Amino acid sequence: MCRFFVTFAPLLAQRQLTVTGRRTAHAFARVVKTRVDETFAHAETIVLVLDNLNTHTKASLYQAFPPEEAKRLCAKIEWHYTPKHGSGAWHTCGSTWRKLS
Repeated sequence: MCRFFVTFAPLLAQRQLTVTGRRTAHAFARVVKTRVDETFAHAETIVLVLDNLNTHTKASLYQAFPPEEAKRLCAKIEWHYTPKHGSGAWHTCGSTWRKLS
């Protein structure tokens, strides 16, 4: 079984898929680092909208990287979480995917 991370920037019409072997804090942290340092390297702030999965936290960055690196990554990100019991994010994602496809 594999896990995947999907990131998209609707205003830039970009989608990226990253496949990992397991769902871990370190896998999440590596994906975030790649997006911050490569995909959106020139952005001042990255708005990151996440579900409430236990690995989707700032703490994952501190588990995976030295404190200075984790702090640098966290400083570039504006963290937003979907409602714990809501489905609004799926409707947003669905309409965005249709517009991009």
